[in-house]
Amino acid sequence: MIRLWRAKHNNRLVLTYALASGFVSLAVAEFADDDAGHAPALIVSDHLEVIDGNWATAIKSLTVKYARYTKGNPTVLVVLGPSLYQSVQLERPNLPAEEITQALRYNLRDLVTLPPADIIADYYDAPVQLAGQDKINAIVADRKVLEPVLHELHQISDNIAGIVSEEQAIAQLFAEQVEPAVLAYQHDLEPALLQVYQQGRLQVNRVVRSLEQLSQLTSDEIKLGGAAPLSVEVQRSADYFERQLRQRPIREVIIAIGTKNRQGITQQLDEDLGLTSRWADYPQWAQELAAGDFSDYPVLGGVLLAQRLRIESREVA
Repeated sequence: MIRLWRAKHNNRLVLTYALASGFVSLAVAEFADDDAGHAPALIVSDHLEVIDGNWATAIKSLTVKYARYTKGNPTVLVVLGPSLYQSVQLERPNLPAEEITQALRYNLRDLVTLPPADIIADYYDAPVQLAGQDKINAIVADRKVLEPVLHELHQISDNIAGIVSEEQAIAQLFAEQVEPAVLAYQHDLEPALLQVYQQGRLQVNRVVRSLEQLSQLTSDEIKLGGAAPLSVEVQRSADYFERQLRQRPIREVIIAIGTKNRQGITQQLDEDLGLTSRWADYPQWAQELAAGDFSDYPVLGGVLLAQRLRIESREVA
């Protein structure tokens, strides 16, 4: 059985699709076999506009365009943008670990806007816990949205690594962030992610839907204070990390916003917060094909997450 499993998964290619409100991105990469510390080789980075929420059609079109990379059961992973999922923190259900995922649809019915029958949910552990707490971060998506997407993915490969949230994918790009820092990430018309990293781990994640216009602000709007709400949300994230979670003070803000008005954003943050701010970098392995506006961050983070999941699965086998 192990031999059959390994034969099925010996393809070192991964196709990662990132779904956002207005487009689907695709990254095709090749893994360094069984070596999570070795950077993948990025082969393709592309995107396609989505019309009327038809993500499955966009996936199919991208797959046809790059059909030569779909042979032999490549690994496939999907990243959902914040407009396509709800992120909720709650106390861990008093159940065996293997039963929690199935129980989430009922535990979450009063916390999300979807009826239980339409909920597809999974979770990951909250990395920082207060004394006496045991919380999880639940990710909730709509079954009606995912079913046609999954149908299309199964036409590509039997090796579906998973469907993950943007907050989980982005975190893979900051595994070397040791000192406490707030990341402000936002692109196109997606809700913003305000995240805190420390020791290479995601500590706090907040999906801020009121900042979905941030990357669209003009220079004049920024000069008139249009970016001030970003400063407020950065400060809220820092306050929660320092005061509620009782962690070390934050000294740095990392900016990854798809705007052409970088100077105005930086100036607003510097004036409001008095913290060191810098713009995020692309990993070396992705720089040649990088979009440059951070819209491809989710799909690139998805490549790294798929590589990690693949290695973990092979170790279990």
